[in-house]
Amino acid sequence: MVGEETCVPSQGVGGNGIASEFGDLTGMTRQEVDDFLRGLGAKVKSSSGNYVEYKFSDRSKVIIRTNSEVVRLPAPRYGSDGRRINWGLRLDKDGSVLQTRDEFGNQIPNTHITGEKVSN
Repeated sequence: MVGEETCVPSQGVGGNGIASEFGDLTGMTRQEVDDFLRGLGAKVKSSSGNYVEYKFSDRSKVIIRTNSEVVRLPAPRYGSDGRRINWGLRLDKDGSVLQTRDEFGNQIPNTHITGEKVSN
């Protein structure tokens, strides 16, 4: 429509799947985010707890929690032995990988919330 402004996030860092290729979604409405992510080819489903999950063809994901927080998961990567090597990792609001577990597999406090939040 004429005069209608489309909200699009900035470029992300990339390299960790489609979920890392765009920047911060903060401030976009749920509908704008839905339109944008579907436009990137995301398949959408509601998960347990009424989260909305956007899964891309490379298996990276964007999850919108009921409190509007955004969670991004990188596309899986596997080592030469077939084991997943980036299990448990999250992406920051610019698409950068966040270490969420230490070398012993323990969760690192305050790494699951990035501050990325959509509007209702």
